[in-house]
Amino acid sequence: MKQHEIDIEALKEKHKLDMETKEKELSNSTMYSMMGDATKGLFVGIFSSPEFKAEMSKKIKEGLNKKQLVVHKTLHTTTSRKRTHIELGMALALNKKIFLWLNFDTTNKVFKGAEDYICNGYNENNNAVNKIIDVALKNDKTYIMAIGAITNIALAISKEPNIIDKIEVVWLGGHSFLQKDNLEFNFRQDVEAVKIVFESKVKLTVIPCKNAASNLRTSIYELNHYLKDKSELCNYLIDRFYNDGYHGIQERRVIWDISVIAYMINKNWFIYDIISCPLINKDTSYTQTQNRHKITMINYLDVNKIYTDLFEKLGGY
Repeated sequence: MKQHEIDIEALKEKHKLDMETKEKELSNSTMYSMMGDATKGLFVGIFSSPEFKAEMSKKIKEGLNKKQLVVHKTLHTTTSRKRTHIELGMALALNKKIFLWLNFDTTNKVFKGAEDYICNGYNENNNAVNKIIDVALKNDKTYIMAIGAITNIALAISKEPNIIDKIEVVWLGGHSFLQKDNLEFNFRQDVEAVKIVFESKVKLTVIPCKNAASNLRTSIYELNHYLKDKSELCNYLIDRFYNDGYHGIQERRVIWDISVIAYMINKNWFIYDIISCPLINKDTSYTQTQNRHKITMINYLDVNKIYTDLFEKLGGY
């Protein structure tokens, strides 16, 4: 297995001209900006047992062609964002292009979720919530992989409490106990939803952003080294990394969302504590407790192993 270790400065020099060319191309691109804001962090994946482990293992070996895994997409449209139908439409069009590259049939696998947050009074049925409930009730164990606001899961739990003992939630959100608050994107969007999930006693693993997932920083030079020209998908992902249309052009970024997938692939890449579920204060900070129900809190992840695995699967090197 190749190690995720390269000479960054050498690669930087090697790809300098290529990056200048790419910057000019991306500066004139509108499609990427549509993707960045409209879909960032808004995917929830559901994987059902008893077939889950065998199917996941099979699909991981095949790469990213997960034809038979269920994926839920939620588009949160808020008045502050004022996202237009055109933006959402372009985002969906780009997703379809990715699905074609992956040979991924989205029939009965992609469902629209909440359009607002519980903290704003949202309490409506939607296709994603209904599907979470449906899948959970039909299976002994369902894994829900959440990489955005946790609204749909909270709604599903509230509407059908019988699923609580039948699901396991792995969520990227909040910060570690080393931080003074949890004012990060996935947590602050819907604090009420977080409270519902935490208080529900559902089996829960939390991957904090700061001090845990924040270590998943890589660079455009590494992506070019391992993935460039491996496939149309790889080139697209490199372009999106360099300019996501949301944060501007950056040579180094954290790819946050892969943390949840990596946890499901191999828990040995993570160090965690099983703790008494903390209380959530008005300022979003945690109060640690001693005698409440247990949750799992990630403390550390092995960046090298996670990226080595990702690059192998994407690039097939």
